[in-house]
Amino acid sequence: MGARFHLARDLPACGRRVAGLLMLVVFLAGCAAEQGDFGRPVKNYVNDTLLPEIGDRMARQRGEPVSDFMLTDDEKELRARSYRFIMPIHRDAFRARNEVEWVRTRIWPDSLYRPDPTLYYRLMRKDDFQSNYGRWNAILDDITADIPLIQPYYVVWQAVCQADLQRLGALNRTTGLTSHELDDAEARVWENRRVADWAVAALRWRIESYDYAIQRTEIEIPTGDAELEAAIALDRLAAEVDWLQAAVDDPTCGGGSVPITKGGWQEIDGPVYKR
Repeated sequence: MGARFHLARDLPACGRRVAGLLMLVVFLAGCAAEQGDFGRPVKNYVNDTLLPEIGDRMARQRGEPVSDFMLTDDEKELRARSYRFIMPIHRDAFRARNEVEWVRTRIWPDSLYRPDPTLYYRLMRKDDFQSNYGRWNAILDDITADIPLIQPYYVVWQAVCQADLQRLGALNRTTGLTSHELDDAEARVWENRRVADWAVAALRWRIESYDYAIQRTEIEIPTGDAELEAAIALDRLAAEVDWLQAAVDDPTCGGGSVPITKGGWQEIDGPVYKR
């Protein structure tokens, strides 16, 4: 957490004021936003236009790839589904949600995405459960809610990945290609992989959070086979995430095709979400 505040301290006075205003805007947008599909705020000007535009400028200043291409339908779906994984598990993690928004919109660099695996358990303890079974069931419900989302996520990622291979393959066939068009194409491939890699890393943070909560809850309120049932569900989720990791790492997009590497994402330094 300290690195985040060092970043603000190291900025010039004007930059700190701008950063402070940005953080206030994001905080207010995150608190007031109505939740939509995959837990993402309903589309509005601040979340979907203002902050991404500011974040793109800041990302360019950091030397990161930024594409001006429009998003395909599959790319939009990938980002929406990723949002469900990258956001904190507990609904009351307001500060953590806003910090994720600062990274998602690229106002903050990727390296500042550092979830606290103890936060979920600490917030669960503050919930007004009337029964120890209630808290155990809540943990189990959260874990099992993630499991059926993994394979549909990969279906969308595969479509995006295959489109990226098509995009990169078209570069050599395109006449009069400008350097800006080339940069936009390669940057979009990098951005898509950034999203998928982040989703996988976020799922692993979720697994760590669930594991921490299960172990501490068993000590606090041991309840028959509740711990075993939750642990079994967590093993299922971990297996699904391992499968997704391998699938996302497949350079042929799961189709067995020959990977295109020239000018493609394999030649660009990967995002820091990779673990």
